Amino acid sequence: MAKIFINPGHAPGGFPDPGAVGPSGLRESDVNADVAAMAADYLRAAGCEVMVYQSNSLADICNQANAWGADAVVSIHCNSFSATATGMEIFTSRGYTKADDLATLIMSQMSGEFPVLPVRSDWSDGDVDKEAGLYVLIHTEAPAVLVELAFISNPAEEAILASYEGKRKFAASIARGVTDWLSK
Repeated sequence: MAKIFINPGHAPGGFPDPGAVGPSGLRESDVNADVAAMAADYLRAAGCEVMVYQSNSLADICNQANAWGADAVVSIHCNSFSATATGMEIFTSRGYTKADDLATLIMSQMSGEFPVLPVRSDWSDGDVDKEAGLYVLIHTEAPAVLVELAFISNPAEEAILASYEGKRKFAASIARGVTDWLSK
């Protein structure tokens, strides 16, 4: 049974760090927790063992994933920049790893569910993912991706993130991407 570790970004309950806060007051930590819980339910229904772990400590998150023996790590976040910034993106560590395939499959599902949201990528290496030295991506032993669902700072995208249906679609997309990756 595959072990999938899901990290809803930022502190549980939003204290001390709720992450980004949208124009209406929607907190990133709350959106991330909702999407993670839904994705976990989908993955469990598909036969995966799932651990959802939210913490304000990046080292703690990585230590939990590594100690548990995760087969894949998905960290869920919302982007924030300006009221006009738009789109979804997904990050992996630098260089080609198994996480690149996972990122491609998750983004394929997300872009199918949200065709109006652009996929933000530099496309320089032909992949949909962006490569970065983000802590969770380089300190976990399992392939890891960091998903930026949409821009919580953009009122139209914040509305998607606030809606049950928007969160459900993001969660289902993440779960389908993971199960597609597991079946490869």
